[in-house]
Amino acid sequence: MAGFIKTWGLQLVDKGNKPFDLQQLGPSDIIAFYFSAHWCPPCRQFTPLLRKFVELLNAAGDYSLKIIFVSSDKSETEMWKYMSEEHGNWLALTYGSSQKDQLSSKYSVSGIPSLMVINGAGQSVVPHAVQIVIQAMQNSTTQVFKTMFDWRTASGAAPAAPPVAQLAKDMSVKVVGLVSKPELNGEMGSVVGYNREKQRYDVQLGETIMSLKPANLLQMVSVIMPCDSGAEEEHQEADIVNVDTESGELVLKQGDKEIRARLGDELGPILKDGTYVVVHGLKAESAKQLNECLGRVASFEKDKGRYLIEMAPNMQKSIKPDNLRLYPLA
Repeated sequence: MAGFIKTWGLQLVDKGNKPFDLQQLGPSDIIAFYFSAHWCPPCRQFTPLLRKFVELLNAAGDYSLKIIFVSSDKSETEMWKYMSEEHGNWLALTYGSSQKDQLSSKYSVSGIPSLMVINGAGQSVVPHAVQIVIQAMQNSTTQVFKTMFDWRTASGAAPAAPPVAQLAKDMSVKVVGLVSKPELNGEMGSVVGYNREKQRYDVQLGETIMSLKPANLLQMVSVIMPCDSGAEEEHQEADIVNVDTESGELVLKQGDKEIRARLGDELGPILKDGTYVVVHGLKAESAKQLNECLGRVASFEKDKGRYLIEMAPNMQKSIKPDNLRLYPLA
């Protein structure tokens, strides 16, 4: 998506009227041109909805929708008043730029408000985006996330950073597979926080706080081990104590007995609600965007042999155990 923006060399500014470096745009960003003006009554009705739409995504940790305001205001002063009072933290095309007419022509903008979601080649890929946002906001938060999912698929943008899941504060973890400081492997610690910019966890290891990648952490959680008879009352708990980084097998402790198992084994572990998992290997085009994203177990659907995974607030997906993993985290 950012490729087209960079190729055209669009002159963008941020909400503070500072030049925006196009190199900050990445492959997971979804670009939407918003043609609008303060003097336009339908625009003043739609802009608060678009702002709330973006805020709901941001609240879930997804900042990948980049709105670029293309102003039809009668003066630069009116443009900045409109942006200051009613817009979100969006970008804007420099006022008076000749690129405005080029964009309006390219996308055949005949009226405002108009919202153009584009792909990497700069093609508009979401017809009637204004109406889609209105309907999503009239429906539910779930519909907002579904809309964003559809736009990501249509635009071809790379998966965004995990929207929901970060390991909970104080969660017990074990350091695994650390190459730079192998002496720390096997150390137990607890999550202090998550640095979104660095995409690392701050983990308390004894008296020291270390900044560690998700891929170097293993959750210390308990699971349910089914019995041979299948009777639920005979199921027993087991604790995850390690992982075989080569085979991917989980090492479990059940009393004095050590067990090795994988998710999806016939008598393998059943994850408890709240356990964090990484989705992988989904083949359906509509679901590929979830691959390598972190989610959280909402429930185990015993009759289907699937897990209901929370991928974002009010957005859940039914997924086979074979398409989930506990390690490495993403």
